[in-house]
Amino acid sequence: MSRGSAWEGADAIRFSKRPGPDRVVGDGGMLFVPVSVSSGTWLCEGPSAQYALVYPARGFATNAHARPDGALGRLIGAGRAAILHALRCPATSSELAAQLDLSLGTVGGHLAILRDADLIIGTRVGRRVVYRRTETGDLLAGRYEV
Repeated sequence: MSRGSAWEGADAIRFSKRPGPDRVVGDGGMLFVPVSVSSGTWLCEGPSAQYALVYPARGFATNAHARPDGALGRLIGAGRAAILHALRCPATSSELAAQLDLSLGTVGGHLAILRDADLIIGTRVGRRVVYRRTETGDLLAGRYEV
């Protein structure tokens, strides 16, 4: 479920704040479908009027992200190197914490150091901060890709 999802009373779930008709889950229940995409959720309806919540899979069944243990890891630390590599695609601190199985505090500390070193930059998008590598960060991470 996403941040916009919430229980409404004892027997209803709101999946987003978007306007639309209420959908009633019948005796067939609701399917929860994990997929291997990195973010996003959506609600879909099958041909039998059974609903499914499709969400990104997390945990042991997902692909393990290799933590760099080479020269970059020795240079800046394994945690910071893993974050720098993970930022091939822009991400928030929460997304990085989930992706790398690190605590949010640990990720925040590493991001502060990477930002001070001018290897990443954060851009505010609403209430979120999306981090991406700077040109220097791209050069450093690209030199030591795993």
